[in-house]
Amino acid sequence: MSQDSLLSDDFLRSLMAVGQVDVFVGVPTLDNASTIGDLVEAAQQALAQFFPRDRTLLMTSDGGSTDGTLAIARDVSPTRAGAAHTPQALRTTHRINAPSHGVPGLGRALRQILAAADLAQARTVAILSADVAGVTSEGIAALIQPVKEQRFDYVVPVYARHPLERPLVTQLIRPLLRAAYGRRVQEPLAGEFGCSSRLLSHYLAQETWGGETSRHAVDLWMTGAALSGDFTVGQTPLGSHRVAPGRNPGFQETFQQVVGAAFACLEYQAAQWLDRHGSEPVPLIAPSAAEPGVAPSVDGTRLTETFRVDLRSLQAVLEPILDGVTLSALHRAAATDGTHLHYPDALWASTVYEFFDAHRRSVMRQDHITQALMPLYLGRTGSFLIEHAASDTATADAALESLCLQFEQLKPSLIERWNRTSQR
Repeated sequence: MSQDSLLSDDFLRSLMAVGQVDVFVGVPTLDNASTIGDLVEAAQQALAQFFPRDRTLLMTSDGGSTDGTLAIARDVSPTRAGAAHTPQALRTTHRINAPSHGVPGLGRALRQILAAADLAQARTVAILSADVAGVTSEGIAALIQPVKEQRFDYVVPVYARHPLERPLVTQLIRPLLRAAYGRRVQEPLAGEFGCSSRLLSHYLAQETWGGETSRHAVDLWMTGAALSGDFTVGQTPLGSHRVAPGRNPGFQETFQQVVGAAFACLEYQAAQWLDRHGSEPVPLIAPSAAEPGVAPSVDGTRLTETFRVDLRSLQAVLEPILDGVTLSALHRAAATDGTHLHYPDALWASTVYEFFDAHRRSVMRQDHITQALMPLYLGRTGSFLIEHAASDTATADAALESLCLQFEQLKPSLIERWNRTSQR
């Protein structure tokens, strides 16, 4: 898809009036009325305070909001709270607020932002998430400065989280992507990041825009594209992470979209990661002073009981997906009552790898495959929560590290499956 089809004539004229910029901040939006005003204000303050000598542009691209998000963004005054004209600012922060064209969604809005940044020849780009509440000007600057001043290509946040929070990331996405790409990124699903012009060009050159890979869980796809190439990656602490209330799809929809996008991303980029072994740390650009969050109050036993019940009914679905040894091990685990059920790291890693292989081979409809993985994920998550409900953060973090190492150690089995099916 050409950039011309992404950017209207009026938008192009606005962009040409701005000219070339040093720092470009983009905010893709979709029904973010509760957060967009404060976020635009914080972004203006960050550009004025931390980049007063640079030519800067702040752009919001709306993916089809129905709650007035775009109007609120437009109404934020450039002089609100002195944001754009503080005494330190030597240049005006330019602003563009525009709807995206075509199929609604954040992916489309994000691509419009990247295309605009490319046309503006931006040297440094930051993408902010309007789903996050409480973003500060210092946090925005922390995504931009390492790219601008230290020549990082990709900078992602590290949030102050309790190790039992966000199990979809800690139990599945993080260990899977770490083992595949060989880089230890804490937040592979972060919707905010900084990137260089070199990585920006790489993003726009991808052929997957508009497909399932970039339409759902687009933040994961951006991370995968950065990790699969020869790009310098860094992490910066951004404190706590609070998702604003509003557009929250159900867990089943989120699970299927995220896992499906992860599998599709890995398949598309297989040539870049199949030969990678082990993993290397991704540098933390600044130390974190924030304390981990409070442990979530989740009933792990309820999750393991759901797993035990669903496993029996899924037998016919799981047989073409899982190896017989793996499926038998799952039934042995499920034979224990939910309070004491143990789903080992190695068994979980094998489960995920076999599901990925089945998804790649399309042994059945791919959405049915990701749907069938969800009860097993609940069993694994419930098992981990039960085991570490009373653990301190250091112990729980060590357990998450052991899980990641298990995914790395079993990666050869995934590669063997991949090569075997590729030769058929």
